[in-house]
Amino acid sequence: MPWLINEDRAVKAKLQGLTVDDANAPEGRTVPVRFRVPETELAKQSFPVIVIEHAGIEKADDREHRGQTFLPYAPEGSSRWWEDGATEADVADSPYLVEFPIPFDLRYRVAVLSRLAEHDIALASAMMQRDYLPARFGFLEVPEDGTIRRLDILGGPELADVRDENGKRLFRREYLISVSSEMLPAVADAYVKAQSVALDFEYFSEQVIRP
Repeated sequence: MPWLINEDRAVKAKLQGLTVDDANAPEGRTVPVRFRVPETELAKQSFPVIVIEHAGIEKADDREHRGQTFLPYAPEGSSRWWEDGATEADVADSPYLVEFPIPFDLRYRVAVLSRLAEHDIALASAMMQRDYLPARFGFLEVPEDGTIRRLDILGGPELADVRDENGKRLFRREYLISVSSEMLPAVADAYVKAQSVALDFEYFSEQVIRP
């Protein structure tokens, strides 16, 4: 999958597997995870639910380098240089000599929506565990290239009492997270560059404000 899409899939996969229980579901109910829910759909949505939204992409200048380096991982679709089952690999043996990748921080907003206060508290506790969104030492596994990325909590969990379009109460607990990523030069160069620029002078002449 292309850059960014792999990270989206990984974030969604990381947040799956949570359950809640109550009088109507004593054996537990799976909490679905999805990308952004339009406000008009809240009244039709089953709860609790975890909603992910993109919150921006920032170039990470503090991690940027110049020159060439051997990638410590095999890019998606490329062969690994270590044997199957190996627990470590010598980076010096990497066959992938490239220009230093361009580092980015990918921001996501994660909202946990619940109808019941007991579900809100239970999910807040579960989300703070190591495998989900801990206060420190967070991580994100991206299986396409075998990397483990840094995941930081930038904000939250902030709690808000909101209403859906029918006026029904919702507990909304929101997190802002950042995931480390990098764009390989080959990805950046794959986009077709503009070969020419056409100017419509007639359009510009119509926009000129005349005294």
